[in-house]
Amino acid sequence: NCDEYDIKEVVLIDEYITTKELCDWLKISPNTANNWRRKGLPYLRVGNTVRYDKEEVQKWLNEQNKQK
Repeated sequence: NCDEYDIKEVVLIDEYITTKELCDWLKISPNTANNWRRKGLPYLRVGNTVRYDKEEVQKWLNEQNKQK
C-alpha cells in the first residue's frame, strides 16, 4: 500500500510544471513569474521547488486580462 501511495504522489507532481517550464511556455522571465506569484498566481511548493498547474495558471491569466 505504501508503494501505491508513493507512485500516486509522483504522478501528481509530474502533472505540474516547473518555473523554467512556465517561463518557456509564457515567454516570461523568472522575475516576472516571481512577481506574478506575489500577485496571486497559483502555485504549489514541493520541497524546495515551486510547481504550477497549467490549467490554474491559464485561468488566473484569463482573470487578469478581464480586469484590464
